[in-house]
Amino acid sequence: MEKLTLLGISLWILSCTERTSCSGNFTSSQKIVDTLLSNYDERVSPTDSLESGPVEDIVQLYILSLASSDETSDFTMSFFLRQRWRDIRLSHNSSGVSVLELHHKAINKVWIPDIYFVNEKTAHFHDVSVPNIMFNIFPDGRVSYSVRVTGTYTCEMDLRKYPLDIQTCHIKIESYGQSTNSLTIRWNSPPVVLSKNIKMTQFRIEKTVPFICDQQYMEYNYSCIGVNFHLSRMNGFYFIHMYVPSILIVMLSWISFWLDIEATAARISLGILTVLAMTTQNKFTGVQHVSYVTAMNVWTAVSLAFVFLGVIEYAYIHVNTRKQVKKTINEKASNSISSNIQNSNEIESEYSESNGEAKVSQESQIKIASVDDLDKKNGRKVDRLARIVFPIFYVFVNVIYWSIYTVWEPVKDEPQLIH
Repeated sequence: MEKLTLLGISLWILSCTERTSCSGNFTSSQKIVDTLLSNYDERVSPTDSLESGPVEDIVQLYILSLASSDETSDFTMSFFLRQRWRDIRLSHNSSGVSVLELHHKAINKVWIPDIYFVNEKTAHFHDVSVPNIMFNIFPDGRVSYSVRVTGTYTCEMDLRKYPLDIQTCHIKIESYGQSTNSLTIRWNSPPVVLSKNIKMTQFRIEKTVPFICDQQYMEYNYSCIGVNFHLSRMNGFYFIHMYVPSILIVMLSWISFWLDIEATAARISLGILTVLAMTTQNKFTGVQHVSYVTAMNVWTAVSLAFVFLGVIEYAYIHVNTRKQVKKTINEKASNSISSNIQNSNEIESEYSESNGEAKVSQESQIKIASVDDLDKKNGRKVDRLARIVFPIFYVFVNVIYWSIYTVWEPVKDEPQLIH
């Protein structure tokens, strides 16, 4: 019993010793922070304390998500903004503590580079369940700062090749109030890290290219960095919902070339339906509304033109046939009547005229029928020619279209790249 009592007392003493040690370490870190911030002025940059010149802010972006808008050219991005700089006033080499992890409430008491995003429209920090901020101080004065940001950024997209386009969107990070005499911003290596879970609905990220974009305002120079996101549009949706259906609609309009010329209702109905189908096709493809011509506009116009020409082809045959028959009726009737009147005798005038009219009527009907058959044959020749010309010319236009929009790339102004 006595042995158990002694064992319990020993364990209690040991636990108290450990708690005292932990409390001592906590007290030591707290004293270090209090000592560092006692004479610290967060309004002044650490430039004056550095002998090597301005503060160098090393930046890295860890991209969590990237999404584009269907209605505008903006894109939304969520990322960790990671920064690293040195503030000699925060050095604590003799403290024996490897790293000081400050609470987010203490960050307001420390100097932070005043950087901002040039092409940002809206942005916010994440505060659930606490502000997503990390602030570590190393013994030599190096500071590691990370914050989670989500924002919407402008992107000047060139949609002349839409939907076969490759877009370049960028973000720029610049110092707002401190010139290069006090602060320089540069990329870390690697500058941008992409999460493996990034999936975009319209684009595929081909590559990221960092660049330097230092700016001069008035007589001062300000540090600036940026990164280009090269985005390739995934156009499978457009092939399924636009290109393939429009090709089928154009081919459907060619069926009228195989229908009989007398099938007026069928050929006109088919032509009107195909034209209406092409005009309503754009409503289901998410066409971008811009003031210049896109590849999709060219494709739609060409397809609509081929469908419309199919209707015009039958209208030409129909009008030309009816016009020729009417002209033949008038010419043959007048010629036959004049000839019979000149050859008739005065005594047998009444009988001859009545008999002559009957013969004129019979001859006119025979000649009209022969002319009608001839015009139908001519119309069928036009149909047979259209069966060959329309597909060949449509294939030729397709070859030109895909050759141009596959090889051609719009000229874009690229910023200065980092080396």
